[in-house]
Amino acid sequence: MKTTPIPSAAAKDPNGPFFGRHVWTLFRFLHPYRRAFALGLGLNVLARAFDLLPLALAGKVIDAAVHGVTAPHTYLLFGLAVLASFVFLAIFQSGSDYVLSAMAQRTRHDIRLALYSRLQSLDPAYFEDRQTGDIMSVVVGDVDTLESFLTDATTSIIRVVVTFLGIYGYLFFLEWRLALLLFFPLPLAVFAIRRFVTRVQPRYRAARKAVGAISSLLENNIAGMGVIQAYTAEARLLAAVGERSAAYRDEAVAAEAERARFLPAMYAVAGLSFAAVFAGGGWLVASGTGPTVGDYTTFTLFAARLVLPLFVFGMLINQIQRSEAAAARIAELLATEPRIADRPEAVALSERIREIVFRDVRFAYPGRESVIHGVSFTVRQGEVVGVVGPTGAGKSTLVKLLLRYFEPTGGEILVNGAPLGSITLASYRQRLGYVSQDAFLFHGTVAENILLGDPAADLSAVRRAAAMAGADDFIMRLPSGYDTLIGERGMKLSGGERQRVSLARAILRDPALLLLDEATSAVDTRTEAVIQHNLHEFRQGRLTLAVAHRLSTVRQCAQILVVVEGSVVERGNHESLLAAGGVYAGMWAVQSGEETTA
Repeated sequence: MKTTPIPSAAAKDPNGPFFGRHVWTLFRFLHPYRRAFALGLGLNVLARAFDLLPLALAGKVIDAAVHGVTAPHTYLLFGLAVLASFVFLAIFQSGSDYVLSAMAQRTRHDIRLALYSRLQSLDPAYFEDRQTGDIMSVVVGDVDTLESFLTDATTSIIRVVVTFLGIYGYLFFLEWRLALLLFFPLPLAVFAIRRFVTRVQPRYRAARKAVGAISSLLENNIAGMGVIQAYTAEARLLAAVGERSAAYRDEAVAAEAERARFLPAMYAVAGLSFAAVFAGGGWLVASGTGPTVGDYTTFTLFAARLVLPLFVFGMLINQIQRSEAAAARIAELLATEPRIADRPEAVALSERIREIVFRDVRFAYPGRESVIHGVSFTVRQGEVVGVVGPTGAGKSTLVKLLLRYFEPTGGEILVNGAPLGSITLASYRQRLGYVSQDAFLFHGTVAENILLGDPAADLSAVRRAAAMAGADDFIMRLPSGYDTLIGERGMKLSGGERQRVSLARAILRDPALLLLDEATSAVDTRTEAVIQHNLHEFRQGRLTLAVAHRLSTVRQCAQILVVVEGSVVERGNHESLLAAGGVYAGMWAVQSGEETTA
């Protein structure tokens, strides 16, 4: 149960940039909402101004009292100004939070759709190399982590930056000597942050990978729970889950340990800054060479507010590093290019498929030896070509090449005389119907699964397709007929029932090229005979390629290809192949019970 995690581009840069690299590159998704971002930023600036106004007024009140101002209306105006500042603070802050939070939710939605769109463009080989749970941890978990960053951290960053610049600018205007004293210890904070980032970033990156590993294992185990119970493997698999979970726990605890060592440094810097202001400011006021008592009070209050963003900034760095680890995996997936894609010169297939030609086709899976050796054959409209042979002979690989899941490593496949690679994928696949030996059904109703072949079809068309696939009778016996929920992967149906629903889906599509890969292998012989009769009628006006292990499935085919170890060793119809007394005849003798033993 080895996990193949999605690689992280950040792994190439163990230290990473100061505030992360990938998390900022994803800000391109904010571009459609730049006006909302500017509005949220503007409202936040106004909120900060009214947030700080009472502190400035406090100094004025103290100076008025020190200078003996006794007029009641003066202090009433100060009080009303403070009240107004809180009212406007509430209005602008809530407006800013709403605008930026709504923008973050829309951005999360766009990122998730971009990830799913990218996944749909990738070829099946990508998914064969990776576990579903690990991919899901990126599309769900990592995107949610990024949403927290966009919602909370982005708002906090804006608040910290505006507060810091606003306060420090005002303090420098109020008393530049004290402002320099306040600023003097801050380079120590920069050093502490840099050290924290370089130490905690690898921890969070490893933690996100551990989440993917846990998700993969859980998804795998839940899907195979029946097998686990049948083999009494509960204890062993529980230990495996515990091992993966412990890896995440250890990395998360290590990251928290780094954070615990980082916070005291920030407190120390804040203490030095505040101590310098208290000592230096008090001496300047007492000596008569500094600010007034009111201005010094305002300065002290503002300095206290300036220290708070320093602590918030420390927490933000921690959150940014969490988000950087998630963003690296998101960026890696978005940057993945499909191995099979439209060529620049590809054109759409504008006519119905009339002919498929395999011309000396050879193929080898990446990193493996060749599995198809110089296969040549032709399928024309109205013909059904059968492909038979022992397990592992390369029959299903021929179907994958026709689906263009892979490109031939030699030879060529022609569609209506044109190379298959010169035709756009979408226009070609729109004309295909495909039924695999492991029929995949989606969670939903029977009707919804069949309608995947043609979403615009009505129920009568769905039932006709199901009847041709030998499925209408058993579907009507289900509790809710075509509206019966069949569970994830169609697990509420038997293997034969799943195959028939999958076949109905392909028939409803009315494909120009029908590909059947062991499409009736789980169906009983009587039902298969009915299906074969229907498909024989369905062949008119289309090309059909039927891969089968059960020879009765292809008995009516005009041409049967016998594939052994990636090569076509025999071809002909049923009668001629039997008369040849070769591989096909031997297989028929075994399956029909005609073989005699010595």
